[in-house]
Amino acid sequence: MKNLLCILTLFVTTTIIAQNQVNGIVQYDFIINNPNGVSFANPYKLYFNNNISFYIRNGKGKRISEADENTMLITGKMVEEKIMKNSLPNNYVYTNLSENILIFREGINQKLFVVNDSVANIKWKLSTENKKIGKYNCQKADGMYRGRTYTVWFTTEIPISHGPWKLRGLPGLILEATDEKNLYGFRATLVDLSPNKKIIDERLKEPKAEKFSDIEKYIEAIKNKQKDFEAMLMAASSDRNMKFKRDCDECPKAEDLSLEIFK
Repeated sequence: MKNLLCILTLFVTTTIIAQNQVNGIVQYDFIINNPNGVSFANPYKLYFNNNISFYIRNGKGKRISEADENTMLITGKMVEEKIMKNSLPNNYVYTNLSENILIFREGINQKLFVVNDSVANIKWKLSTENKKIGKYNCQKADGMYRGRTYTVWFTTEIPISHGPWKLRGLPGLILEATDEKNLYGFRATLVDLSPNKKIIDERLKEPKAEKFSDIEKYIEAIKNKQKDFEAMLMAASSDRNMKFKRDCDECPKAEDLSLEIFK
């Protein structure tokens, strides 16, 4: 009888855990707004369960027309316009919350960095303001992460602490985020809560790298990004008889060339 009770207890516990397990795939558009009034939308996918998430670029970016901007409620100015094809592997961010692991891969001026970082504790300030995104009721929150303050909208109807890129730490999935200058934004375009489990299990394996980049070298690359970017622009100008402006009001600023700002 005692053994039967133990088996029943284990079965009930396992069933509850299984019922609380959330798997899903979210498609996001990563929006970049530029001073010339044109916006780019870059497609990403977020694969997740309760504890682990994997956010990776998924396809080519596209220029957004004025009609698309009105549809997607995008406003503001653009930061940086793509001037050459990127031959590097796709950017990604892998997060394991229970083990405090954050591994990301990012290309900076044709140089690839794979960094073993840690999960940041973003101090979110919750708002009582609400709105609906798709079929989900969302709540507003504000928080700062590495030099930028973000306004995000999250839904507790999907009770997992993930979001696009490195934004997370709320009691629900982040469906939308915009920085305070409206230079960068993230918009969920499709949510799938009944994905193929094999795909989820495969995508949520910890990525392996032959060699990790030092976080200090990554930060140095971020700080030097404008200088390197200007050098590439000057080279492109000389090859294609293009004019290049410097130190102008509409020119990209150093702190606006990257999502992360390091002083």
